[in-house]
Amino acid sequence: MAEHTTYGAAFADVYDEWYGQTDDLALVTALLGEHSPRRVLELGVGTGRVALAMAEIVVSAGGQVVGVDESPEMLSVLASKDLRGLVTLVRGDMANDQPSGEFDLIFISYNTLFNLSDTNQQATCIENAARRLSPSGRLIIDACIIHSDAPTHGTTSEQRGDWHVHTTSSFDAATGIVQGTTVSTHNDGRRVLRPWRIAYQSPTAIDAVCARAGLSLLARHASWHKTPFADDAPRHVSVFGNLR
Repeated sequence: MAEHTTYGAAFADVYDEWYGQTDDLALVTALLGEHSPRRVLELGVGTGRVALAMAEIVVSAGGQVVGVDESPEMLSVLASKDLRGLVTLVRGDMANDQPSGEFDLIFISYNTLFNLSDTNQQATCIENAARRLSPSGRLIIDACIIHSDAPTHGTTSEQRGDWHVHTTSSFDAATGIVQGTTVSTHNDGRRVLRPWRIAYQSPTAIDAVCARAGLSLLARHASWHKTPFADDAPRHVSVFGNLR
């Protein structure tokens, strides 16, 4: 079977340009830092926009921020921005290559959990994270919600800076697989095909995986702004605590 192109390989060159300008980053770090964690792990750290913001807070107080990612392309971008070496980088599979030791906070943001190839891998990721949480530690998962009436196929076109971005996608409700191709055309004529694939799980399914791993849902919001969660929410930011 042919291997899928990783998300990092497909999007690292444009990720910060397209998605890096996050006006709610202060709200993200405020929610992540609510219980004043000293040792922090981000799974799927990517180009490090959240990890670097957390490191500015945590490292200055004597703590540590560690980021895991399988993509050398993403980690290269992160390293080029982290001139002070605030984030400890680990190249590896975020499900199986998590660093040892206890962490007060482990987080998986912006749908990154779904980049793991299937629900078994996602369960392994959560189980390994649970084993690394300190007794009062928190696991925070931020992910989109695909509702039952979602279309099985979609097409979007938009302008992102100097790139025209055209995306086609398909959704298989039976398997939870969403896959597609983003074709980006730059003003200078460059044209790049960027394939992607995610394995979706509902909040209820994630709750069940976390419960089996010994985690309890402490809070659920509809955004990093702590918007109250409702059945029609487009995403969830879920906070789990360790039951040990």
